[in-house]
Amino acid sequence: MVTLRLNPAMDRKLARLAKASGTSKTAIARSALLDRLQEEDDIRIAEERLKRLDAGKSRTYTLEEVERELGLAR
Repeated sequence: MVTLRLNPAMDRKLARLAKASGTSKTAIARSALLDRLQEEDDIRIAEERLKRLDAGKSRTYTLEEVERELGLAR
């Protein structure tokens, strides 16, 4: 369980958004937090893959290579 304390300006903005979207402040905060957590996961994964690429443990593929591998080459 997490409890957040917002400054008055942020709370007003959140309340306006909740009213305009017909949802609760809690639902908006939960959605924003989930979005941020997913972004952090995406960044971590991208950084790990870039390290593997830089270390020569992985490679990139051109669009043409992918299309050819999937039998989509024109």
